[in-house]
Amino acid sequence: MLNSFEINPYIRFASESRIPAMDGVIIPSRVIYDYELIYIEEGQLLLQYAGVDYLCKKGCFLLLRPGISHSFLRVWGELSQPHIHFDITYIPGCENIPVCFQDMDELTAEEQRNIRQDVFAEYPQQPFVTFANGNRALELFYEIVTRSSSDSDLIKKALLIQLLDMLIADNFPAALQKNNLMTLPVEVQAKNYIDAGLGMSYSLDNFASQFNYSKYHLERRFKARYGIPLLTYRNKQRMALAENMLKSESVSAVAEKLGFSTVFVFSRAYKSRFGYPPSKVRK
Repeated sequence: MLNSFEINPYIRFASESRIPAMDGVIIPSRVIYDYELIYIEEGQLLLQYAGVDYLCKKGCFLLLRPGISHSFLRVWGELSQPHIHFDITYIPGCENIPVCFQDMDELTAEEQRNIRQDVFAEYPQQPFVTFANGNRALELFYEIVTRSSSDSDLIKKALLIQLLDMLIADNFPAALQKNNLMTLPVEVQAKNYIDAGLGMSYSLDNFASQFNYSKYHLERRFKARYGIPLLTYRNKQRMALAENMLKSESVSAVAEKLGFSTVFVFSRAYKSRFGYPPSKVRK
């Protein structure tokens, strides 16, 4: 069962995509390592998924899941199919795993280990998903697909979290454990909150207010479980985010988004952590 705090998505690829009208196999049989959410914007296609043929028409959403063999058998008209490849939970190093275009028997044993666990495995292996609030789902979907690669990863992650919340509630409700906030220890809640990219500018008072807990007890419990003070852990994760964001954003933009009071304060903190200034990364 999926714990709500474990939802910490990584967007591997998000793009608009068009395939010209033609007969024959468009995409040969393959499996994917991650999840792929597709919207059929124009045209229609015949999809073979887990050995069953499905006619996919304009206006439908498809969710292709890890390790399930599928192929596009035929396309009618020009097919517009914007899509998002993503992991539901971030695993260190997953950014180095590419999109897969091979079938299971073509993968090496090492490559097969890249296939993520399907958290919806208890549900039937069929590709269609629906949303109770279709307009909001489309709004979030296009916000992710049309954003520039230089846009903040945190913003795109936040949008996908909202979309996943709707996706799970409307299609896989039993896959999500309920009332996790009431059962997880407060120090685990705080760590998961930080790991999700939130609270990067929070003080200890802010964390105490967020989780309705004494800051002194929260700090003591966090250090007892994880071996470091809460704000030290927050700073470590904030610098890791900064290192990634600097690949596509300016020093001033990163400093602002991560809650530093000035670029100078950010630069000093970054140099203290990595031994060189953030400007060196941008160059």
